[in-house]
Amino acid sequence: MDASSGIIGAMFMISNSLLYPVIIILLGLVVWSLISIGQFLSEYASRSRDITGLKAGCRDAKKYVQAQDYKKAAEALKTSGSNDFLRNFLEELIESLKESKFSVEAEKLLQDYELKITKELEKARLVVKLGPMFGLMGTLIPLGPALMGLTTGNIQQLATNLVVAFSTTVLGLLTGGIAYAILLVKKRWYTQDLSDMEYVVEVLR
Repeated sequence: MDASSGIIGAMFMISNSLLYPVIIILLGLVVWSLISIGQFLSEYASRSRDITGLKAGCRDAKKYVQAQDYKKAAEALKTSGSNDFLRNFLEELIESLKESKFSVEAEKLLQDYELKITKELEKARLVVKLGPMFGLMGTLIPLGPALMGLTTGNIQQLATNLVVAFSTTVLGLLTGGIAYAILLVKKRWYTQDLSDMEYVVEVLR
């Protein structure tokens, strides 16, 4: 009996000690969400996909590459980028135009940008999982003290712990929801960017 009481007591103590770290993490996730919204809106304002201009620029660049006029080919490609991500890719691709193994270099660059896209989306994917998880932890941890307050008739303790429990639930769901929305839209953006990058490489081969 003493052993089981000791184990339960240790579990209760460890559980309660996690409450403040969980709250701090949730507040950090809220700050991350607010910053991410600002970055998302900034990126949205700077994006303008011009597929017609991209196709025309690629055709011009192809002609210049065949004529070995790499300077004009580079200029044609530079004007084809419709957003920062695609422009950065084109700038790096320009360096590979003079290479005899252009196809190999271009394929490697495409793979590198696939990894960059994955890395860019990793944080949002992580918050989608962690937000509700820490929210649930923040909900369950105060329920122990709340129930103890109920059994002893301490209504103040019960109310305080329930407020903490519900607040952490809301914060967890809020951060997870924001991250999920950002993830969905950015995934669509970057999938389209990757499609444009593959198109450029295929035209120049």
